[in-house]
Amino acid sequence: MIIKMPEKYSFWDTLYPSFIFPFFKKNGSFVKKIGLYSGVRIRIEDEELIVEGEVPRDYVLEWTGLWFTPEGGKDKLKILIETYSRIRLAISSCDREYVFISVFLSQNTDFHTNTCRWIKKLSEIYGSNFLERIDLRFRTAGTSYQLARLEQTYPEFRQKILDEKDPGSLRLKLLSIKGVGPKIADAYILFSSRHPESTPCDIHLRRFVDRLGFIEYRRLPSKNYCRKYYCWLKSECPVHEECLRFLMMNKYGRLSGWIQTIAYYHDKLYCSKRKCSI
Repeated sequence: MIIKMPEKYSFWDTLYPSFIFPFFKKNGSFVKKIGLYSGVRIRIEDEELIVEGEVPRDYVLEWTGLWFTPEGGKDKLKILIETYSRIRLAISSCDREYVFISVFLSQNTDFHTNTCRWIKKLSEIYGSNFLERIDLRFRTAGTSYQLARLEQTYPEFRQKILDEKDPGSLRLKLLSIKGVGPKIADAYILFSSRHPESTPCDIHLRRFVDRLGFIEYRRLPSKNYCRKYYCWLKSECPVHEECLRFLMMNKYGRLSGWIQTIAYYHDKLYCSKRKCSI
């Protein structure tokens, strides 16, 4: 399979801020090491993506982010798109359970250091499709409390949400799980399905919108409210008009989750290293 790359596109920069980043190993080419279609290889040659292995084209477009094109907007948003158009949204709808593992293990730790290491360790012990193993124990990958919590949370996740299609209803089910808050729920939906409006309101997004003046808000998503009320592009929540997440989703629509992804990328590679002038 050959896919023509658009101008100003970077597979690496697209993959880096995504929760499917641990699913691939870069060694000249990109090899999928975790989940469905493990072993598929993607290499870049003469402005083309060469895909080696049997896999539906739609999944390759998701992994590479090429299913999504950031476009539209004006003023600050237009400048942001022009600056970061090389970065798309890398997701994997065929690896929903593995996306949950990646998102859940990212809590209060360095994602690219610790989360990626834990997932790699699980694959080394149990294989590429480690979630299929009946003898799976997450704590064999380390002693962190994130792995211990996942041991308790994952069975409930599988039981409650795998067949839910509506994103607002899915979010409510996710938030009924102990240990799953709004950031985890929204990040899971963003990177496991084609709902780019889903917007995890983490510290990176808050810093970004505050510095650039993207939106005015009074509240952050709170599990006390989010687990009680349906809230997507329409909301039953009594405080939705003050909430950063709802305001972002309704003002920026399909670009909202992408803006959050860019906020993470920019903060991680520039602001945290004091290379940012914002």
